[in-house]
Amino acid sequence: MQPIFNFYKQGRHVFICLMAVLFLQNSCKKDNSTPNYPVGSNENINTWILDSLKRYYYWSDGLPSKPALNRPPLDFFSAIRNSSDRFSYILLPGDPSTISPSNKSQYGFDYTTIKEKITGLVFGVVKLVLSDSPASRGGLKRGDYISKINGKTITLENAAALQQELLSGSKVIITLAELNGNDLKDMDSVELTAGFTFEQPAVSNITGVGGSKIAYLYIYDFSPGLATSLYNTFMSFKNAGVTELILDLRYNSGGQVAEAAGLCAMIASGVNYTTPFIIYKGNKNGGSRSESLGDAASFDHTLNFNTLLQANLNLKRVFILGTGATASASEVMINNLKPYIEVMLIGEKTRGKDEASFKISDARVPKQVEWEMHPIVYKLFNAAGNGSYNAGIDPDISVIELNDLPLQPFGAREDPLVKAALNRISGNNTIRIVQLKSSNKRNLAAGNILADSRAMLTSASTVITHR
Repeated sequence: MQPIFNFYKQGRHVFICLMAVLFLQNSCKKDNSTPNYPVGSNENINTWILDSLKRYYYWSDGLPSKPALNRPPLDFFSAIRNSSDRFSYILLPGDPSTISPSNKSQYGFDYTTIKEKITGLVFGVVKLVLSDSPASRGGLKRGDYISKINGKTITLENAAALQQELLSGSKVIITLAELNGNDLKDMDSVELTAGFTFEQPAVSNITGVGGSKIAYLYIYDFSPGLATSLYNTFMSFKNAGVTELILDLRYNSGGQVAEAAGLCAMIASGVNYTTPFIIYKGNKNGGSRSESLGDAASFDHTLNFNTLLQANLNLKRVFILGTGATASASEVMINNLKPYIEVMLIGEKTRGKDEASFKISDARVPKQVEWEMHPIVYKLFNAAGNGSYNAGIDPDISVIELNDLPLQPFGAREDPLVKAALNRISGNNTIRIVQLKSSNKRNLAAGNILADSRAMLTSASTVITHR
């Protein structure tokens, strides 16, 4: 019986060994089951997109487990993006079809199409003209009225389509008009060719009301180098004895957190390098982290924080002008100054971008994927832990600038947003708006907003931070 026992025992041992070998073989096959997709294929690109999002994306837990990798990258990204995500995007450098147009890369102006409240007229209102742009060289200015685009009269039905035609083209013919009674009279036509516009200078002035010296500062965006470029402006404010500041961010779609922090360093009373400034909350990989004012401003070593502090105005409050096109880093300014000074927001509810992103590109050598991603990575909070303004920040004083046309130049005392700030500073609600007395011009008011190029472009911007 012993041989039989040994046979079964040995047979069982062999069987177990065979099972172990098969298990190891199957395990190896499973570990190597991820296909090695050809470089440049949709599958290769989309695998990189998905892997990157799993690591950094704020909504990484909601990513699908087995998405269709054979889709074109734009379609793939759109398909897996979280339904709560309004602002993440990807682009292929050098491919204009994947890049949202901006007025810096096109004509250099923004406008809103309105149906006027009293006359019922439909026309465009030029809100912003960038310096040294195709639009400024063509003679456009803030406050102009537009009656036609490419020879087509603007109507209720075609307002949005004509704006999209303008934004997506490389040439456009703008017909300017003036009010003549209850009608618009066509004046000049301007042909514009798209061209790049460089960084925009800030607009500033100092005025006096009731013994107070009030500084006004208009900033177009929070591009790299902004805070350093404004050092001399703030020093001039300080040397002039400025006690109040009107910060105009009405069309500022944001940009770098570092520049917003640098600007805060020259405004708020009692701040220094270690003053808590911002809290980032990410996914399970990113966790939560806090940054001081100095760290946030100088992480990329492009500015000298102590130098900026020399221009600090030591203010107890600031008046910020905002609209629905005020977004991202501009909203960081509004929210993150609140723990330290009074912030009076004048105008309209802001856009509501309480989220931040940073650029993700393929760092492998050699590089396999040319696409770039700008996914939402963090939710943003101020030093007091307050954030969650995804629906926008409500104004303390509600003023709609389009309800008092024609629009005035930036910084003019007659501008309704500036006027509201001056009223609050002086306590005098009777500061008079100088009316234009030209016989062919009178005040108009927007009844309905039909299309807004600035609001459209603002949707493509995000708060930009670092990893």
